[in-house]
Amino acid sequence: MNYRRILLLAPPEGDTHAAIAAIAAIRSIAPQAERLVIVACLPTHTFAWLTAASPIDRDQAATAALAALRDAAAGAAGEIDIEPVPELDIEALDAIAAAARIDLLVTTSLPFGSLALIAGLRDRRSLAVLWVPASATPPSVRPLTEVVCVALGRRARAAIAGFLRDHGDPAQHVTVLLLAGPVPRDLAAAVEVAGIHANVDFVAPQGLSSQQWLDERMHRNAPDLLVYARMPTALLLGARWPAPSLLLPPPASDGRPLLQRDIDAPDLLEDGTALRARFEHAAGIGRRTPIPDQQIAFVAGGRVVAELATRDGEAELPAELHAALRADSYGLFRTHGETPSHPLARLEQHVRVIRPGAKPLVLFDAELEADELSALCGLGAGGARELLAVRLRPMQSCRVIRARLQAAGLAPHVVDARLVLDEGAAIDVPDTVDAVRLARVAARMRAAGFPVVAIVHRGKQAPGTQGFAELHVQDLAATLTLPAPPPRSAPLSLARRLEATTAAPLMAGNRVELELDNLQARHWLLEAIAAATVRIHLQVYMASDDELGRQVEAALVQASRRGVGVRLLVDSLHGLHGSLGTRNPLLERLGAQPGIELRVSRPITELPSLQDLKQRDHRKLVVVDNRLALLGGRNLSHEYYTGFDEVLLTPQSMWHEVPWLDAGARVQGPAVAALEHSFLDAWTGEGGTAFDVATPAAAGTTPARVVIHRGLRDAATLEAYLAIIETARSQLLVVNGFPLMLEIQHALLRALRRGVRVRTLFGHLTPRHGGQPFDGPWVSARSAATSLVHSRVDALVAAGAECHEFTLAPRPGWATELGAVQSHVHAKAMCADGRVCAVGSANMDITGGYWETELLLVVEDEAVAGAFEARIGRLIDASVRVNRDDPQWQALARGRQWMRHWPGVLSM
Repeated sequence: MNYRRILLLAPPEGDTHAAIAAIAAIRSIAPQAERLVIVACLPTHTFAWLTAASPIDRDQAATAALAALRDAAAGAAGEIDIEPVPELDIEALDAIAAAARIDLLVTTSLPFGSLALIAGLRDRRSLAVLWVPASATPPSVRPLTEVVCVALGRRARAAIAGFLRDHGDPAQHVTVLLLAGPVPRDLAAAVEVAGIHANVDFVAPQGLSSQQWLDERMHRNAPDLLVYARMPTALLLGARWPAPSLLLPPPASDGRPLLQRDIDAPDLLEDGTALRARFEHAAGIGRRTPIPDQQIAFVAGGRVVAELATRDGEAELPAELHAALRADSYGLFRTHGETPSHPLARLEQHVRVIRPGAKPLVLFDAELEADELSALCGLGAGGARELLAVRLRPMQSCRVIRARLQAAGLAPHVVDARLVLDEGAAIDVPDTVDAVRLARVAARMRAAGFPVVAIVHRGKQAPGTQGFAELHVQDLAATLTLPAPPPRSAPLSLARRLEATTAAPLMAGNRVELELDNLQARHWLLEAIAAATVRIHLQVYMASDDELGRQVEAALVQASRRGVGVRLLVDSLHGLHGSLGTRNPLLERLGAQPGIELRVSRPITELPSLQDLKQRDHRKLVVVDNRLALLGGRNLSHEYYTGFDEVLLTPQSMWHEVPWLDAGARVQGPAVAALEHSFLDAWTGEGGTAFDVATPAAAGTTPARVVIHRGLRDAATLEAYLAIIETARSQLLVVNGFPLMLEIQHALLRALRRGVRVRTLFGHLTPRHGGQPFDGPWVSARSAATSLVHSRVDALVAAGAECHEFTLAPRPGWATELGAVQSHVHAKAMCADGRVCAVGSANMDITGGYWETELLLVVEDEAVAGAFEARIGRLIDASVRVNRDDPQWQALARGRQWMRHWPGVLSM
């Protein structure tokens, strides 16, 4: 042990036996003592050995006694002093202890009244007290090997932990005696957090008091030392056990405010990035509430290693710091603005670090019922596989989940899906995608090196998986064969990550052209229909009976009259045809035309559920003659296909007269087959007759992927966007007009932190002129929706991203007083580093990420991506950048800050 400066109260009445026992105990407990001060009380009324017949005899007796003490103490410390005092007085002892900087007080049997003196000196100087009973047999001097520590209560455990951190030794076996009951599950983590190197066992006696357990232990295997965190009854009642007893210094205050609510935190996942932590109030009804923003101390090795500020209850421990610490567990506490000298006394929570292991790993929904957890144990029987709980919904605290796991015989470790996916508050993520989210967590962990072989979910619909099994809880009763774990690999490249998370292969030999021009898109559409010779497959989300709709109608009718087969698929709800009694005149006319077959997807005929309203088919696709495909974000309506130069705008114009910015692609080559298969699946899913799809010959040199997201079954387009963001090295361009889901927002913020230049282009759902909205129906609602869109951009602006509101300079024919126009951005496009780009129907909001079925074309070609990036860059350069130092923007951002919690289910 590491005590260096020791004060010994000499045994009274010349008790040589007790003195030898005390000094032998000092030699064992403090083998590296630097200074030993022995206080000897010399008055005749106290020490009988000084009551000789004459003063000369008394002096000789005193000298002999002091010499005997010095001889017994020889070699016990580098420096030995003997301090004779007239009586044991706390002031005199306090002065001696202060001058010698004492850290251990040693005593043997003293009069009962002296206990108050010892307790007072312990409190004044924060000293440890070693009590060596007079009945003890003087031990041989040897290292301590068996130590028993009594830790009855949380503060006592903290004190014992601090003692073992500072004085424990790997050669020691330590038994920690706890209160009766189950051993707290976090004690193994607490040993590591405290920096304890001794071999520690925890005992919580059942059916015995702590005193009875100690009695048995003393008879069975007496320890070399008993350690107490507070004054034990044995010291007050006199000698009970012969072993020396060490009373630790008075415990420091834990500094916790009265009535402070307990905190709760999941375990930390080591995935090669920062360790993300989340802190919530442990108790509550319903969803767990994040703690207020404040400082959280991380403790490892018994010391505070980091103090991190939380935002919405979350904080990140930098990967570099964690790599240097290599801690398996961390202790956590709220600092309340102070740096405590005794951090172990302040600990509120212990969390494990979950690392990739060698055994196959099965992830399961932490909300499984007790009987399902018991059935789950079969997957890990014999230690063949590891099992890990994933909390998908923050309805139960992690400590409750851990208790349930421990009761079922499972490892009490739990990670939070929101942290793995970095979803933030995740209020807008629907419960119906929990199985998908569990699959996404598994895919993310596999990419980080975890040998995930299966997930166990509770969803009604099987989620899409890639390389691992999906098991429903009902499958657990069957005999299962799971795939082998994946081999360890380096961090995934963009190409490998896209294949792993989207199941979309890279197809070579294509010709791909991209556009951000309504006129160009209209020309491509009408030209493709006019050139069709065999068949036209057209799928849209909305179709309007306006000038553009009628123009496309005429082109389709002409094609059908020359023998071209036309298949037309429209979302029933948003196409306003066949749902809730709606009829769309344009679609009625087309459906009645010979040679044109019309089908609508997912018609609603009764009171709709949320799933009916949100799980729509949002794809926009045209495939002609199995040789050419058009895709993007455009529906059949004038705002998507009318050029900005084609309208004569005035301040009196209606907002729906203003064209929108959109994006699209024209594809030839093998990728057309994948696109047409997408239409085939949707068509036959609505009862249409199947048709053959051939793979076209190569038409160019551009490699591309066709990413299909099937609503509520996967998150393929979301994963594609994230793959592009996470692998960007120098620059990201994002064109998006809908509320960024927090997961994408957070990924962009991480890109900024690693030095990537992030440029975004967004718009106004209610177009504006000169800072004022154009008039028209639903102006207030659309303006509120615009605020929601902008609220999800504010964090990027504050972090230094270059965020621009899409702006058009005045055009010929526009009213001179109109000024610049800021229109709606309907395009969904992303570019990275001039090497990859994506365009399609998938918005970057919750609806596009989870609910609706979407289509995205990812092009991995520097020539195509670079040209598209340059086109976006020119639009950005011509638009208005949001200045984060602008007081007006700052006021708006503060006013809409609450909107970051807006439920995304209400997004457009």
